[in-house]
Amino acid sequence: MWNIELFKKELEELVNIDSGTENMEGVAAVGKKLTEKLEEIGFRVETFDEGTRIQAVNFDMSRENPCDVMLVGHMDTVFEDGTAAKRPYREDGVNAYGPGVLDMKAGLMTAIHLVRQLAVDRPELKICCAFNGDEETGSYRSEAWFEELAEMSKNCLVLEPGRLGGKFVKARKGCMDLIVEFFGVASHAGVEPEKGANAILEAARWITELSALQNLEEGTSVNAGVISGGKASNVIPDYAKVHFDVRFTQKSEYEKLCAAVRELEANVSVKGVTAKADIFGVVMPMNPSSQTQKMIEHVDDVAAKHGMTIGWVETGGLSDANFIAGMGVPTICGCGPCGDNMHRDDEYLILSTIEERLILLHSLLLEI
Repeated sequence: MWNIELFKKELEELVNIDSGTENMEGVAAVGKKLTEKLEEIGFRVETFDEGTRIQAVNFDMSRENPCDVMLVGHMDTVFEDGTAAKRPYREDGVNAYGPGVLDMKAGLMTAIHLVRQLAVDRPELKICCAFNGDEETGSYRSEAWFEELAEMSKNCLVLEPGRLGGKFVKARKGCMDLIVEFFGVASHAGVEPEKGANAILEAARWITELSALQNLEEGTSVNAGVISGGKASNVIPDYAKVHFDVRFTQKSEYEKLCAAVRELEANVSVKGVTAKADIFGVVMPMNPSSQTQKMIEHVDDVAAKHGMTIGWVETGGLSDANFIAGMGVPTICGCGPCGDNMHRDDEYLILSTIEERLILLHSLLLEI
């Protein structure tokens, strides 16, 4: 039933197109190939953002007539232009290699082959394929679109890579970015230190106090990843800047961190220094709802029926699943074929997992 040789041939075509997020022409070229395949199957395709976003349906989708399942993937990679020519798609009999082969062009092809077969086996199943081109940089152009589609969807499978051992992703942390700028007063550190206001000293206080809110048992991490400030060791610095990455599994933890930021901002400890905090890039966590838990159990049952070994992981990384699950849609991520070393030159796809995932997801969608 599954033409794996055709799958690999079509996958090779996608991998050998440079489609880094900023290369909109390359992302659109991937989108064009996917559009052609979806239209051949009979889907109606709309494109947005110069062809870097695709919405394909096999029915008239609306809030009153939602899809049974939304299949989600991204067409962009993290690799710079020229990478595809430097190390094109190749196989060694066990694995396939190439830029984005796992993350997530194999997932895109899984969606295409699934809908091809479902058009024969279950043509009445209402499907929406939603592929974007900016996931690797946070899906800032796509977030509202995914949330709109989520309002018209009953279930969602996100075809991000499966993990080693056949594992799916059932939970993802939320995150926020925090940039704080500190404005002080410069002066000579040896001659007139009393006339200065040290911006770095206040920045150090923020780093210490916010880092103390890290709670790994609760899944909360606070990382002061980038810091800048000062001009010379004998000059009291009048400016500093810190960029924090914050991850959390519970909305209450996010709210606690936001409250701490505003408290620090209103009560600067170094006289003469002011602080300006900017919270942005906030994404809520993906935690399994009771409906999602039923879907997870259904996947377990289907896998057992086929004698497959699978598992479930929770991860600190984000995906578009966060946006969709946040809208209350039962969502499973990591549904694509499995492999490892994403975002690296030695990224690889385990070829045997292509058919395994197709069989499992096809069986799941026949029963959904």
